[in-house]
Amino acid sequence: MISMCLVIGTLFVQSLSVVLRLRLKTAEEAEGLRKTQNRIHKFIYYPILGVTLISGTVLAIKTGVFSESQWIYWKLGLLVILIALGVQNSKQIKKDSLPKKYAMMVHIAIFIVGACMIYLATVKPF
Repeated sequence: MISMCLVIGTLFVQSLSVVLRLRLKTAEEAEGLRKTQNRIHKFIYYPILGVTLISGTVLAIKTGVFSESQWIYWKLGLLVILIALGVQNSKQIKKDSLPKKYAMMVHIAIFIVGACMIYLATVKPF
């Protein structure tokens, strides 16, 4: 649960910083923030995502949640969507010119998917 929240939080902050980078006035500021975003994505997001995938798989197998619960399949589907949004966020970090509406759509989608994943992990509705 903690690593999943770290993945969601890191990705959320990264997508927010993409939106904020679009508001910077000088090219030097934008380039400095882009380099920082790239480092965070490579050295924090991807390792946390790997730990989350490995530890989540091991825990799910040990607890037998795949045979008992249906919510885990929804959560796995949301995880695939979240990974796709992470890839999209990585592409946004590398681009210098990006439509602001597009950056906001990815940011909002990360928030909604992350909230649904946390809800499924804590409440386990079905």
